[in-house]
Amino acid sequence: MSDQVDSNSLGLRDPIGLCTDCRHARVIHSSRGGTFYLCQLSETDPRFAKYPRLPVLRCIGYEPAEEAEDL
Repeated sequence: MSDQVDSNSLGLRDPIGLCTDCRHARVIHSSRGGTFYLCQLSETDPRFAKYPRLPVLRCIGYEPAEEAEDL
Protein backbone atom coordinates (compact mmCIF):
# COMPACT_ATOMS: atom_id res chain seq x y z
CA MET A 1 0.00 0.00 0.00
CA SER A 2 1.33 3.43 -0.95
CA ASP A 3 1.62 6.34 1.49
CA GLN A 4 1.07 8.77 -1.36
CA VAL A 5 -2.12 10.82 -1.07
CA ASP A 6 -4.18 11.34 -4.20
CA SER A 7 -4.82 15.07 -4.56
CA ASN A 8 -8.29 14.41 -5.96
CA SER A 9 -9.27 12.54 -2.80
CA LEU A 10 -8.46 15.73 -0.88
CA GLY A 11 -10.87 17.71 -3.04
CA LEU A 12 -8.16 19.56 -4.97
CA ARG A 13 -9.10 20.64 -8.45
CA ASP A 14 -5.62 19.99 -9.73
CA PRO A 15 -2.42 18.43 -8.38
CA ILE A 16 -0.66 21.75 -9.10
CA GLY A 17 -3.04 23.76 -6.94
CA LEU A 18 -3.48 27.50 -7.31
CA CYS A 19 -0.58 27.90 -9.78
CA THR A 20 -2.69 26.20 -12.45
CA ASP A 21 -4.65 29.35 -13.15
CA CYS A 22 -2.71 32.12 -11.40
CA ARG A 23 -1.84 35.13 -13.52
CA HIS A 24 1.66 35.23 -11.93
CA ALA A 25 2.60 31.64 -12.79
CA ARG A 26 4.57 30.79 -15.89
CA VAL A 27 4.95 27.18 -17.04
CA ILE A 28 8.54 26.21 -17.78
CA HIS A 29 9.35 23.04 -19.73
CA SER A 30 12.92 21.81 -19.27
CA SER A 31 14.99 20.14 -21.96
CA ARG A 32 14.92 16.99 -19.81
CA GLY A 33 11.13 16.75 -19.95
CA GLY A 34 10.29 18.30 -16.58
CA THR A 35 7.58 20.88 -16.07
CA PHE A 36 7.98 23.63 -13.49
CA TYR A 37 5.85 26.56 -12.38
CA LEU A 38 7.76 29.84 -12.08
CA CYS A 39 6.22 32.44 -9.79
CA GLN A 40 6.85 35.81 -11.41
CA LEU A 41 6.15 37.57 -8.11
CA SER A 42 9.47 36.14 -6.89
CA GLU A 43 11.28 38.59 -9.19
CA THR A 44 10.26 41.56 -7.04
CA ASP A 45 9.10 40.09 -3.71
CA PRO A 46 11.31 37.76 -1.62
CA ARG A 47 8.25 36.27 0.13
CA PHE A 48 7.55 34.20 -2.97
CA ALA A 49 9.58 31.15 -3.97
CA LYS A 50 10.83 31.19 -7.55
CA TYR A 51 9.64 27.61 -8.04
CA PRO A 52 7.08 26.90 -5.29
CA ARG A 53 6.58 23.43 -3.88
CA LEU A 54 3.43 21.98 -5.41
CA PRO A 55 0.56 21.80 -4.81
CA VAL A 56 0.15 25.40 -3.71
CA LEU A 57 -3.01 25.43 -1.59
CA ARG A 58 -2.81 28.98 -0.18
CA CYS A 59 -0.98 32.01 -1.54
CA ILE A 60 -1.31 35.69 -0.67
CA GLY A 61 -0.26 36.61 -4.21
CA TYR A 62 -2.78 34.42 -6.01
CA GLU A 63 -4.83 36.17 -8.66
CA PRO A 64 -6.86 34.17 -11.16
CA ALA A 65 -5.76 34.69 -14.73
CA GLU A 66 -8.17 36.75 -16.76
CA GLU A 67 -9.87 34.79 -19.48
CA ALA A 68 -9.56 36.14 -22.99
CA GLU A 69 -12.58 38.20 -23.91
CA ASP A 70 -14.59 37.11 -26.92
CA LEU A 71 -14.53 39.73 -29.66
